[in-house]
Parts: sequence; C-alpha cells; structure tokens
Amino acid sequence: MPTVGLIHSTRLIIDAVHRAVSQAGPEVKIIHTLDEGLLKCLQKEENYRITRRLIAMAEKLEEDGADLNILTCSSLSPYVDEIRRNLRTPLLKIDEPMIEWAVRNHQKIGVVMTNPTTYEPTTDLLQEVAGRLDKEVKVEYNLCEQAFSRLNYGDVQGHDAMVIEAVETLLREVEVVLLAQISIARVIEQVNPEVRERVFSSLNFINTLLARLE
Repeated sequence: MPTVGLIHSTRLIIDAVHRAVSQAGPEVKIIHTLDEGLLKCLQKEENYRITRRLIAMAEKLEEDGADLNILTCSSLSPYVDEIRRNLRTPLLKIDEPMIEWAVRNHQKIGVVMTNPTTYEPTTDLLQEVAGRLDKEVKVEYNLCEQAFSRLNYGDVQGHDAMVIEAVETLLREVEVVLLAQISIARVIEQVNPEVRERVFSSLNFINTLLARLE
C-alpha cells in the first residue's frame, strides 16, 4: 500500500488536502504532520529553525513509511529545494504542478493570495518555472491582505467575498486565475459559474504529484 506524507503549517487545510489525496484511491495511505510554529518562524525570518524543523518532520514521515512527502504550505516552498537533498524520500511542492500547467498552457495568468508571506515564494516559483520551460508569460498578482485580516478576526464571509471579487476582477484581464493558498481554495465553488472553470487551486493537480508513486 503506497503511503503519502503531508507536511502542514496550519490545521485549516488538513481536511481539504486529505480529501483531495483520498480521491486517488482507497489503496493510498495518508500520514499527516503539523507544526503551526513554522509560520511564526517565517515571519521572524528564522531560516535555520525552519530548515531544521522541516527536515525533522520529513524524516519522521520517512520513519513512518511514507513513500512520498508533500509540503502543503506555499509560503515555505522555497525551503524544499534546500532540504530535499537531505532526505531519502521525494519531497514535493504542492503548488508546482499547478504553476507548471498554467505556464505551459497560458500567456496571461492571474494569481490571488491573502497571506503576505505567500507573495515572494509564489512569484519566485513562477519565474523559475517560466525560465525552465523557456516561456514568456504575463502574470497579474492580487494580494488581498485585508481579506487575510478579516479571516484572522473570524469574518469568514467577508474574507471570502473579498477573495471572490479579486478573482472575478482578474478574470477580466487574464486567461486563468491561480489561488496561491489552499486555505482559499474553497471559494472556487462561490465564483460565478460562467467563469468558474478558469479558476484553479493546487488541489486540482494532486494527481500529478501522486503520479510519482507509480
């Protein structure tokens, strides 16, 4: 039975990622590990602590039998390239397949995010993928910091409304919109049905990651 290890920095996305991975089939076993202190370390730019804690989490998943590990936090994705060489088990970025698909297939891409710590890692990954694929793309970003603040105060409805507005506004200028955080993936179901098929999150590309199990 193949086993997937999932490394999380927030409990808010665990259920959504678990459901997405589970759809790969009943033969896939899932192990979760969570460290909500990672984002606090990121805000303080404590790079050594982040690296050490991520390696420890990935090694624990290896010990527990994981055949493949996925980091579910976009803000922490830059650390994957550094730490994966210390591991026996493949460690993947959850948002890389989505970004590769968008760059391969589209010229004008929109990106919506709410957490400021996601902006730089996402822009860097888009530039890296575009360079690797030798593809020029135009990217429009919308960082909804006010939505993030509303969510922190418990205003889920207000948060979702702001994200949806950002998505639908960008869709007037671009071909597709990518949601840079799994924590906002749920708003896809609330987007205008006429344009909803042009909005994607990393959860739409889970099978691309799981193909590494074969």
